Amino acid sequence: MEKLDEQLEAAERETAMQIARSFLTVLLLVGSLAGAMGAIAAEDTSPPSVTSHEVNVVRQVAIALAAGSDAIQDLRGPPIESSNLDRLKLPTPGMDCGIARSLIYVACHSTAVKKSEAEAMFARIMDDVQTALPSDSWTPVEAAPHVDSIRIRSYYHLKSGAQIDIDLVAGPGGDAQPLYWVRIYGWTRF
Repeated sequence: MEKLDEQLEAAERETAMQIARSFLTVLLLVGSLAGAMGAIAAEDTSPPSVTSHEVNVVRQVAIALAAGSDAIQDLRGPPIESSNLDRLKLPTPGMDCGIARSLIYVACHSTAVKKSEAEAMFARIMDDVQTALPSDSWTPVEAAPHVDSIRIRSYYHLKSGAQIDIDLVAGPGGDAQPLYWVRIYGWTRF
């Protein structure tokens, strides 16, 4: 009977430890999230006019790029296998996004699709970017087109020098039909 009491007592201690660990984990997560949101929101003084998920992601990435490497660190997710990138912590449906470990930049690309789908995605992203970026601190700039770009738009942060390029890209595909995708690069001033 004593052994059973000892086992029950040990089980209760283990349960109490698990509850304490869970509580501390939640507390740490909430504290980290609150700290990250403060750093990310520090630059954004305009009231949010649109609350779509995509606009919020663009806004958070743009604010982090403008704020610099510490704010970008808060957006890092797990490493991407066989790459020098870490996943972007924010969910980006239809896009694969990563943050470079060696330099401070964010790179995203969509999957290859038909031209009409890529053009629609490019237009949607452009709308999201124009809604998300405050015009008093981000301005459109001329960008030199890349070899594979069909269309390119760039935005420059006036205070920090951060830049975001959005490209509509064409590349070789099967059956002599080109493939199209959207590519986004954002970086801090070096």
